Amino acid sequence: MLIANPRREIAAIDLVVGVAAVNSAKGPAVPPAQLVLDREARQAYRRLLGQLHKEGADLEARGDIGHAVRLRSERDWLERELASAARIGGRSRSFADEGERARISVGKAIWRSLARITDADAFIGDHLRRTIHTGMRCSYWPA
Repeated sequence: MLIANPRREIAAIDLVVGVAAVNSAKGPAVPPAQLVLDREARQAYRRLLGQLHKEGADLEARGDIGHAVRLRSERDWLERELASAARIGGRSRSFADEGERARISVGKAIWRSLARITDADAFIGDHLRRTIHTGMRCSYWPA
C-alpha cells in the first residue's frame, strides 16, 4: 500500500482496515478513547481515600497500630491506582485507542517485513528502511 502510494501519508488505522478505507472519503470510524477511570470513579476513590485516612488516624490515636497499618496499606494501594490512572498534570489517562493500537501493530508488521526483505535482498531492504516512515501516519518517500 505504501509503495503503491509514494509520498502520500496513510493513517496506520487505514492500513489496518485496508484499501477500501484509504480510498473512501470518510475513512474508518474511530471510537472515542476509553478513560481508565471516569470522573465518578475518581471521586469515589478520593472519598474512600479520605475515609481511610481519617479512620487510620483515629486507629493510631486509639493505639490500634495493627489495624492502622492494614488501612495504611489499603490507602497506599488506592493512591497508586489513582496515580496510575492519571497523566502528567492530573488529567485522566485513556486506554490505548484504536489509532494507537494500529500504530503499534502496523509499525511492527512493516519492520518485520523489511527484515525479511533485507534478508532476501540487502540493497532493496536498505532502500526501504531509509524511505519508509512509520507512526500514526505511514509513508514511502523514494529519492
